[in-house]
Amino acid sequence: MKKSYILGGAIFLLILSIILLLLKTTWNNNPEKVSVDLGTPAKAESFAPASSPTISADEKVIGELKAPVKIIVYEDYSNIFSGEAAESIRNLKLDFGNKIVVAVRPYAIKEKPASIEAAMAVECAFNQEKWQEMRDGVFTAVKNNNLSSEEIKNLSANIGLDQVTFAKCLTDAEKQGIMLQVSENAKQYSVYGAPTIFVNNELIVGARPYDDYLDESNVKVEGLKTLVGRQIK
Repeated sequence: MKKSYILGGAIFLLILSIILLLLKTTWNNNPEKVSVDLGTPAKAESFAPASSPTISADEKVIGELKAPVKIIVYEDYSNIFSGEAAESIRNLKLDFGNKIVVAVRPYAIKEKPASIEAAMAVECAFNQEKWQEMRDGVFTAVKNNNLSSEEIKNLSANIGLDQVTFAKCLTDAEKQGIMLQVSENAKQYSVYGAPTIFVNNELIVGARPYDDYLDESNVKVEGLKTLVGRQIK
């Protein structure tokens, strides 16, 4: 009887370990998608989706559209991992300068009110040409575990936004609907969570480290710096 209990316990622990491993592959607490089609493998830990997004001049862009390497980032402004990805993107711009152009897009979901409020803050700051300052401030607040409606209001004042215009924009239902649609439309590009990064036609899920690293299987994985560098001719 004792052996049966021991065997049963071992089986239970094995099943629990498998479940935890599967859960680890999800990101951004998105309950709607656990197993997704990311396209065909390109390099270690990156994929080539069936279709990739393109950058337009009227969105939030850092750099020149003529740059040979085009990077698109879907980010959740309430998520620490998106903040880490933003730091890596900043380092890419320092290292590669005008050889890359970066477009940032919101990935906000209805189940996470904080992600919607933070994304709206960045969108509304964009209207007053202060989106980069708001984005930096929001990610700093996330890092300090200090993101709140009051902090967003303080940030808007600190970066010099017109307070009446900003407050009105935050409650604009039509603008919020358009912003949420960006996240919904991203599914056609195999985007189901944030951060998700496109480097030309390669898709990277999660906050990829800046430098090369070894994964859990001791396989070398390209960091963002290497991945971008090999695409520059």
